[in-house]
Amino acid sequence: MFSGVIIQGIDAIDMAKTVIRKGRKFQAIALSKVEAVVPKDSDLYKQLRKIILDVVNEFTREVIREIFGDIDVGY
Repeated sequence: MFSGVIIQGIDAIDMAKTVIRKGRKFQAIALSKVEAVVPKDSDLYKQLRKIILDVVNEFTREVIREIFGDIDVGY
């Protein structure tokens, strides 16, 4: 069983917002790499964009939920 460590002085909302910002940065990087090889006006780009955004957003939500429980960060 995992033995968690409690770190005092960390604001859960601020930490969750940091996780969200990192997720959005990853989305931007991934999309720019896709744009380098797939035309933005193509159906393939639209599909890939939706997949990237959906997957990263869901991953970010799950990370926040696992670490902090159900907190409202205005996602």
